Amino acid sequence: MKLIRNKKAYWYKVVLVALMLFLIMPADILLAEQSDDQGLELNEAVNLALQNSESVKKAVKEISRTNELRNYAGSMLEFVPIGHIGNPAVEMAYSNALSSELTYQISRKSLTAEEDTVILDTCKRYWAVLKAQEKLKAAEAEIEAVQCQLQNSRVAEQVGVSLAPNLSPRQLSMASEAQYSGAQASLESARNELEKAYNSLNKAIGSNTKEKPILKDTLIYEPYELKDINHAVNRALSQSPLIWQAEQTVNMKDLLKDIVIYSSAGQYQPAEARRLEVEQAQLDVSSTKKLLEEAVRSIYYQIRGMEEMYTGAMEALKVAEENLRVKKIMCEVGMATKAEVKAEEQKLADAQYQISELIYNHSYLKLACEKPWAAQLGSL
Repeated sequence: MKLIRNKKAYWYKVVLVALMLFLIMPADILLAEQSDDQGLELNEAVNLALQNSESVKKAVKEISRTNELRNYAGSMLEFVPIGHIGNPAVEMAYSNALSSELTYQISRKSLTAEEDTVILDTCKRYWAVLKAQEKLKAAEAEIEAVQCQLQNSRVAEQVGVSLAPNLSPRQLSMASEAQYSGAQASLESARNELEKAYNSLNKAIGSNTKEKPILKDTLIYEPYELKDINHAVNRALSQSPLIWQAEQTVNMKDLLKDIVIYSSAGQYQPAEARRLEVEQAQLDVSSTKKLLEEAVRSIYYQIRGMEEMYTGAMEALKVAEENLRVKKIMCEVGMATKAEVKAEEQKLADAQYQISELIYNHSYLKLACEKPWAAQLGSL
């Protein structure tokens, strides 16, 4: 009974110490562990980024600010004039009311556009981590293959046997050393790229930059459903907040050109100047549409080009898988070396990385084609 009591006392002390360690453990470590266990879904990352985005917060405050100005401008207008007014005070109040209303509506559209930008940017950062992980796998496979080749070349140099018909044992060993150094540099570069991708994602979602959450969501390749480029263009033009803003500016200036003699600053505006302002606003709409259409067409053709590349990449993947399968069998019966198997594993890892890169870039371009005003294509 005494032994049992001692055991109970021992385990009681163990539990007590563990509890104390848990209580004094830094909060960021606990959160990091929980984050790794739970993982991070893409939708969760997007929601966190929207909550953390200073540009979105600023756009929300801008809506409140412009609403206050709109309400004040409306309170200064006692009635809505019709036709030519001729009263400077009324004209200025009416001009201010219309301008304030437009500014308020534009601020609301600006929030939508800013949210679209954050959403696409977060998807890009999330998928960049997954791409970097695949690249690291390929780099690890490469260094394993090169290291195995280097070991063989060193042994061959020691015994004076040439493994390459056009190179001496020493030349082959030196070439293998250089190749291994290059593989080490590639591996370090891949590690840095993954670290950079994680830091970029964590910055967007407001997490500790040292965290490396497990990303739960991966992608499955799906061809773009829109087969008609004109439909893609028309959809983007009809949904673009930039074009809507430009068109509303035209409507306001067109409304003011016949009834406003004085600007909000109380300065006289000649009729011809007001007419030209309308034409300038119309040109802004036209140029915005042209730029957006060019962007959509460019993105659309990039998507189609990637889909053609995907077909070829899948064929290359099948070939790499079959070559590795055959080489493993040959190695089992003594017809191939371990170095040759490692070389085929490297080729397979490279093929898998090419596929993953195509899938992630293709998925982002599909989003960009639907919301080109929010896309950032420079680093693809």
